[in-house]
Amino acid sequence: MKKCLPIIFAALLMVSALTGCAGRNSSPEQNNATAQSSKTNISQPVTSTTGASSPTISPNTSAAYEKLIAYKTEGYGQQSIADFNTTLASTPDELTEFLAAVADVISTISPDDENYDFFTTTISFSSQELYGEHMGEEFFISMPLSKLSRPCDYLDDEGETVYDFTCFVDATAVYSIQAPKFVSVAERDKALLTFKEEMQNYLNGLSEEEIVGGDIKKMLTDKSTELANSLSTENMKLSPCDIYMIEIHNAGTEITK
Repeated sequence: MKKCLPIIFAALLMVSALTGCAGRNSSPEQNNATAQSSKTNISQPVTSTTGASSPTISPNTSAAYEKLIAYKTEGYGQQSIADFNTTLASTPDELTEFLAAVADVISTISPDDENYDFFTTTISFSSQELYGEHMGEEFFISMPLSKLSRPCDYLDDEGETVYDFTCFVDATAVYSIQAPKFVSVAERDKALLTFKEEMQNYLNGLSEEEIVGGDIKKMLTDKSTELANSLSTENMKLSPCDIYMIEIHNAGTEITK
């Protein structure tokens, strides 16, 4: 059964990466809206964890969806990471079934779904932690970033806006939870979401000249170090980003850093 886990988790990572890359088709206005409303976005999973109402389930949902939404109980955000993750999967067989369900839901869920944040934030983070614990690997979060500007007056073959300037960053950040009994689900979610959103806000705020002419990798790494230090606590430590690729397109010229 353990041999199946890397395959299932690899599929989950691929789906998560594709979900993150949706930002490549967003407009500068959407990027700015994300930056301006980051406080609201960050608070959503925290607010939902304390809601008294039960989640609404569409009659068209899959068995995997119904399996996972059952964990969205009243006050789940105030549970400790230790208790919540144990509830999700406490044996290797349960973990295999759980990861398969997560991959199924994440690959099909729509951003309009009222439980989208719960699945792509809380369940996604916990699935990676459970997998990491089982395989003896570090916890990490994927952090795809993008900046798009200078929209052209034509569309691509899929009807999407084409931009004269784009910058795409593939990065991850490692974190550890020293005392899972003393870190709540809401606290973890808020810290990791803040990290991701503030990195995107920082890239949004850089000018094209800074991105092209400066040491963009160092700038992003330095910013991630600052954020990791400010968000880390005695019970949960975040590390600076590992940046694997920076791809820049400037008026037809491709630059890879």
